[in-house]
Parts: sequence; structure tokens; C-alpha cells
Amino acid sequence: MQLVTRANWGARPPRYALTYVASTKGVKIHYEGTYVPKSLAATAAHSTCAGRMRDLQASHLNHPTENYSDIAYSAVVCPHGTVYEGRGAHRLTGANGTAALNRDDYAVCAMLGASGLVVPPPAMLDGIVDAIMWLRNTGSAGDRVRGHRDGHPTACPGDRLYAWVQDGAQRPDGTGPQGGTGTEVPAAGGVARYQVTINGLTYGYGADGAHVTAVGEALVNRGFGKFYKVGPGPRWTDADTRAYQAFQLSLGYTGTAPGEDADGVPGEVSLHQLLGRLPGRKKPSTVPPFPGRSAFVLGRTNPAVVTLDNGLIRAGYTRYHDGDGYQAGSRFTEHTRRNVAAFQRATPALAGDADGYPGPLTWRLLLS
Repeated sequence: MQLVTRANWGARPPRYALTYVASTKGVKIHYEGTYVPKSLAATAAHSTCAGRMRDLQASHLNHPTENYSDIAYSAVVCPHGTVYEGRGAHRLTGANGTAALNRDDYAVCAMLGASGLVVPPPAMLDGIVDAIMWLRNTGSAGDRVRGHRDGHPTACPGDRLYAWVQDGAQRPDGTGPQGGTGTEVPAAGGVARYQVTINGLTYGYGADGAHVTAVGEALVNRGFGKFYKVGPGPRWTDADTRAYQAFQLSLGYTGTAPGEDADGVPGEVSLHQLLGRLPGRKKPSTVPPFPGRSAFVLGRTNPAVVTLDNGLIRAGYTRYHDGDGYQAGSRFTEHTRRNVAAFQRATPALAGDADGYPGPLTWRLLLS
């Protein structure tokens, strides 16, 4: 285990004394949930991880509504597998959503994003298991390992990391604090071996189907066929990955290590550029009709606000609340308005008028 103590990463002292906890039922896994650059996983970027810890702590200490006493997490794990001490063992976390949830479990956060770096590298998974075992051995954490979304309405820790948690939180070599089998296939020889799903179709090592053949044929037609010995077929192999990587590099993408932008695993943008479309079937829209602006008046109640709140929760825009986590309700509050404004600022089509009051476009984009 590679552990960096608070003193060694340059932590600021807590704003006030942290609450002692004798033990917990277990550990909950989190992610940052914002954009994390894929380049953070590069070996040369490891020197910046301590600075990222300082930035995380500063963002929590400066949070406008939470009044955090310190960085919220018990520990944080970087893409290189290093464990950074947060609040540490026998200290009440502030990250799980409610006072009761904070008492129940420690919180371990991965330096993983909702965009950018979304696939946990093998070293990070090793580090998360190290952090779990550290909290068991030094903080009397119980055996259970859960995701932040277990018991709290949030997208955290992201679908990929949550699937890993549900499969037993194993190390890439198959060992870990629980049983189960992981969904990630470790990289071999520097070739990315994980899968992504776009419009219901799977791409990446081991994927199978006519859509895989179509990608290979498109790569050959674009001049990237030298990696195939007998031509593309319906099963995704390392040859497909290397050919797709060459295509990504031709588009100006950088970073060829597994999990980086030009690692040979498709994303929606590059796949559309290759094929001119995105194969597969999108889910039909289930967005209810816009109820009108009169439904969203500060201090007033309307059933449409419940639908709005559930959309904010699913999208992860729950930063502003009354201290007990953001919950769906029928009253349009200032917390609701500020969370809507945060969504609008983060959405290019809405950023020019981010006043927090939903209009038809905000309604459709949030709920679609």
C-alpha cells in the first residue's frame, strides 16, 4: 500500500475538531463526479495528485452551503493507486449524504470523473482495495463495501465504478475484500482491453457483432487496415483496438495508454466521425410536457417540481440543499433554483441564461 499522510500532501488543519467514531459498518465508494482529465492517469502526472488533494480540500472548505469541517472523504485514491489520507480512520466522514449514512460507513473517493477519466485504471482499483483494508485494519471498518448511491439519490460513484463495487470490489488479479468477478479486463502489452456501450452496442476488446465488423471495414476504408492480418471480423480484437487508435491519433487525440483519449476504444464523438452516424437504438424520449413557467415560482408548490427535482438528482446537480441532502419535493425553493442554475451553466445551450428558472429547453435537456 502506498499511503500519503495528510502532512505529506499538505493538508490544511480542519476548521474544527472532527467527530470520533469507534467503528463503521463498512466503506462507501465515491468519485469526483465532475470532469477529470484522462491525462491524470499518465505516469508523469502522478506528481500533480497531491496538488489535486489540496484542491479537493479547498473546494470542500469553501463550499457555500455544506459547512464542511475538512475534506469530506476518509481517503482518496489517485489513478496510480496511491492512497491519500483524508479525514482518516476513526473520524466521521462528511461525504455520504446524511448524518446517519456518515455514521454507518467511511468514504473512499476515486479521482474519477463523470466525463474524461471515467474508466478506473487497474492501479486505481488496487488502491481502492488498499484503502478499504487500511480502514478495516486501523479504523475498525466493517466488511461491507457499497457505492455512494446505495441509500442516497446520486449518480456517484459512476456506472463503471459502481459495477465494480457490485461485482465484489476485487483487485484486477481477482483478489479483494469480497467475492465476485469484475467487469474490467486488464490491459496487456499496453493495449486497452475494456468495453464501452454506445446506443446499446458494445465496443472494445471481446465485443461481438455486425457493428464491430462495420467499424473494422470503415477503418480499412480510411487507410488504417495494416493492423489486420486477415481483415476485420465480428469480434473485437487487439487489431481493431490498434486500428482505431491510429484513427483517433489522426483526429488529433493524444494519450495512447489504456483509459486515455487515443487508447483505441471508441467514444461517441470519434465513432460518429468514423461512421457518419451512431448505430444502435436510442431509448425513446419519455420527457413529460413542459408544465409552463408558472409551475416554478419561488416558495410555491407544484407537482412538476417533484419531476424537476428527480431530474436534478439523476443528473447529479444536488450541491445546494438544507443540510440533509437534496430531496425531491413539490416546493420550488432557492436550493432548487440554484441547482437548476448549476445545470444550466454546465450545459452550453443554456449557459447564456442560467437564472435557475426552467424553461422548455431546460426541462427537455434535464429530463431527456
